[in-house]
Amino acid sequence: MTKRKYYRITITGDPGSGKTTFARNVAEQTGYHLITTGNIFRELAQQKGISVAALNELAETQQEIDRKVDDYLQGLNDEQQDLVLDSRMAWYFLKGALKVRLAVDLDVAVERIFNDEERARSWDDKFPDMATAMDEVDRRRQSEIIRYQTLYGVNIGDDSNFDLVINTSHK
Repeated sequence: MTKRKYYRITITGDPGSGKTTFARNVAEQTGYHLITTGNIFRELAQQKGISVAALNELAETQQEIDRKVDDYLQGLNDEQQDLVLDSRMAWYFLKGALKVRLAVDLDVAVERIFNDEERARSWDDKFPDMATAMDEVDRRRQSEIIRYQTLYGVNIGDDSNFDLVINTSHK
């Protein structure tokens, strides 16, 4: 009897690239189980009473923050189910996954985030104006680049790490 192969699709991207929307659509189309690790980070930030950007910066010096999510992702290698993962680092931790990265121009990302009604209802992603949104989104982006380079020696923006890269700026 042959062992069934389980399929994994990891979807990563910069804030505002549309990765969560894309991941939801892929999961719906494939029937695969969707896991969104950003929700774990949002919950941790809310527990600490800080923004996601501030939690990202804190994670630069407190590695246990990332380790919680990373340990969870590594454990998924043993799961027997087809998965779509909306996650910054799932592509790095899941073996044999299709690795998709969504790229977006910073100004487009900020406009999307600023105008996103679902985020507007979330306490941690409200911005009083576009200038503040631009600063916070760019700060979050830079924090994640530094953090994952330091922790794992990987550049999350290096397209050669992925099987498919889609620029969503005009989509």
